Amino acid sequence: MKIRSIQLSIILGFTLLIVTTILTVGALAFYLFSDTLRRNSLDNTYQVVTQLNRVIDNYISYMDDISLVVINNNEVQNYARAASGEKAAQGLDTLPTTPSVLKENVTSQFQSIISVRKDIDSIMLLLDNKTIVTDQPNDKINPYAEWPTTGTLPISAGFLSGSLSSSYVQNLIVGKYPWVITLSRGVWDAKTNEHRGTLLVDLNYQVIEGLCSNIQLGKSGYIFIINQAGEIVYHPRQQLIYSGLKSEPIDQLKSLPNGHLTAEVDGREVLYTTMTSQYTGWTVVGVSYLDELFYNRSELEYYFAMIAIACLFVSVIISYFISVRISRPIEVLRRSMQAIERGNFDIDIAVNSTDEVNSLAQDFNIAIRQIKALIAQNTQAQEQKRRHELKALQAQINPHFLYNTLDSIIWMIECGESEDAIVMTSTLARFFRLGISQGGDIITVQDEIDHLNCYLTIQKMRYKDKLDFLVDVDPQICAYRTLKLLIQPLVENAIYHGLKTQERKGMLRVVGDKEGDDLVFKVIDNGTGMTDQELSELYTARPTSKGSGGIGVNNVRERIQLYFGASYGVTFESVKGEGTVVTIRLPALTESNL
Repeated sequence: MKIRSIQLSIILGFTLLIVTTILTVGALAFYLFSDTLRRNSLDNTYQVVTQLNRVIDNYISYMDDISLVVINNNEVQNYARAASGEKAAQGLDTLPTTPSVLKENVTSQFQSIISVRKDIDSIMLLLDNKTIVTDQPNDKINPYAEWPTTGTLPISAGFLSGSLSSSYVQNLIVGKYPWVITLSRGVWDAKTNEHRGTLLVDLNYQVIEGLCSNIQLGKSGYIFIINQAGEIVYHPRQQLIYSGLKSEPIDQLKSLPNGHLTAEVDGREVLYTTMTSQYTGWTVVGVSYLDELFYNRSELEYYFAMIAIACLFVSVIISYFISVRISRPIEVLRRSMQAIERGNFDIDIAVNSTDEVNSLAQDFNIAIRQIKALIAQNTQAQEQKRRHELKALQAQINPHFLYNTLDSIIWMIECGESEDAIVMTSTLARFFRLGISQGGDIITVQDEIDHLNCYLTIQKMRYKDKLDFLVDVDPQICAYRTLKLLIQPLVENAIYHGLKTQERKGMLRVVGDKEGDDLVFKVIDNGTGMTDQELSELYTARPTSKGSGGIGVNNVRERIQLYFGASYGVTFESVKGEGTVVTIRLPALTESNL
């Protein structure tokens, strides 16, 4: 598993936290901002369409009042009776004047109304007998126009007492084709309650157009009006609507009298806001383009990105300094522990920190001092143990060897071999003198070889023709230093366990040389040799061989590794019935290297 540094983890953690926070807060802020803009747009549009509805209601209400006044006017009632030709049958033969005069009076009245209300394009009285009276006495009926009645006019009624049409072209009069919105009302005889005709009050379309076209919702937004039947009353692009080049979701808007609707029109997202007049039944629709509500969206996104990058940069810098403050003391601890792993316990960990890391460093220092004390104590104990083992080995070897040698001297004297007895005695004295070595454990290679020669000379005199030996050590290594009593225990082991028990004459060679930076000594015999199992017993801590041989071999190996390390020591090569080669490897040390 890949290990990530604390510093990098802190930087990544802070960065991820800041980025997550920025994105979350930014997304939430952008959503709230967008929602606020949408709500504000809805509120503004509602206010606009509500105000427009009130203005239109006032216009239509005034038209409705005018129509009511007109149909109840005596002049209009009298003219309707006179034009019907039924006054005699009804007992109405006392008309105030002639029908032509009555018509002129009605026309004059219409003209008076129009002169006051410029928004009214025309007023027409259409009688059931195909008689028409307008505000212009010279108007003539268009013979190709369809004669409207109250029931055939397009109607969009709310609380009106009359009926209201959508916008259309008025073609009843020859030579006049204005766009109008017509308020129609049936004309009834006030005395006989008979239907006499229809009154049409035409509102100039430009009035509605002027009211709506002045309203701008954003750069491209607009207002349009539909009636209850879904017919267009006003639209700024009315010609495009009629030609099919533009469309609006009329069916959906009809079923949404007061509310809002979002739809996609011509690839743009559009917000429709509706308000229906309870008086006229018309629905005023405000159209807003959402992309215009967020016209500065790219600018906001740019500033948001800049702020996010700045925050990220600052967070990385801050997290870097925080991580350095935390990780640097830990790095000091790590390097100190690596030095301890390499065996350097002479360090004192100093951490520039006042938090838990400083306490940890102090605990490390205490632990290191205790470890140093334990190592020193253990080293001293091991050294003392090796000294005791060496003394025990010497105490074991020397009496045994001394007894045997003294027996041999006595035997020589008894046999009259006084000269050999003298040589053996002097050699024995030299052997013990070299073995003492002023009590030191480190001696020269030359002293070790002299000690070995004394030992082999005595053994040769004891065993006579059963033993031959050869000591072949490079003179150039004689000045190097070695541990005392390394070769002799191995030579003794070779004599007692390899050569003594065989029938043929034994040959023992000791060779020494320098290989690179190491001293290598080999004890070679042609004795009985060892099996693999016997070889393995020599490497165990509890050898199965009797006598001092097994103890001496293990003592030599452990002493070498204690003084010089695990890469040095003793190795064995043996073939059963052919002999054994024992190799000692030591570092080539001079007195100055000790």
